[in-house]
Amino acid sequence: MSNKTIIIDGDMIIYRAAFSSEVETKWDDNIWTLHSSEAEARAKIDLLVSEILDKLKAKEYITCISGKKNFRKDLFEGYKANRSSKRKPLGISDLSDYMYDYHNGMIIDNIEADDAIGIFCTRHPKETIAVSGDKDFGTLPITWYNHLKDELTTTGVRKAKRFHLIQTLTGDAIDGYTGLKGVGVKTAEKILDKNGATWKTVVDEYKKHDLTEEDALLTARLAYILQSKDFNLETQEIKLWTP
Repeated sequence: MSNKTIIIDGDMIIYRAAFSSEVETKWDDNIWTLHSSEAEARAKIDLLVSEILDKLKAKEYITCISGKKNFRKDLFEGYKANRSSKRKPLGISDLSDYMYDYHNGMIIDNIEADDAIGIFCTRHPKETIAVSGDKDFGTLPITWYNHLKDELTTTGVRKAKRFHLIQTLTGDAIDGYTGLKGVGVKTAEKILDKNGATWKTVVDEYKKHDLTEEDALLTARLAYILQSKDFNLETQEIKLWTP
């Protein structure tokens, strides 16, 4: 049995369970309905959490759920705005309540589940394992289990900082913000390899694309997952990333 505490991305578990519990029904040539069983969705949450704990041989765990507010939207109005037209799965609110009540849930308003995980795991890096299928966790100097790929990785500080620079160069279309046009992960890696994995390299590349250091800084702050040094638990004050 592992003596580490497992910090799970509750949002991802909730959405997977909710979507997989939906059923389409055709009643006649003109009528379709979509329904889901909350009992089935709850059971799937229980199963997904149980599978993670069994895989990591752990007992102690916390599930992190995003707050209703999000400080990144104050920085950039378009953050995740591209998702507003996409339908959320049925019962998502009730399932979030279930996750919180029955799976040791943690919600910190104004930050995302990723940030809560980042804060907790960087405060206790040797006692925790983060669990999420989000590639952005590569920006954190922690031990991270990608349950979608069944991969356990421990990322050092230098590698985490480098990946954050890569994210700043590429942006994240899924979250609704762009980096540099035509720059993907492989191109970003080549840029850092050639010119050095530094903030100056990122800024210089932005200027080559007729953008400013302020543009680069906004993207860097949107891409950055908060760590323990960036958040005051008592005052809820957020310290934005600064190069």
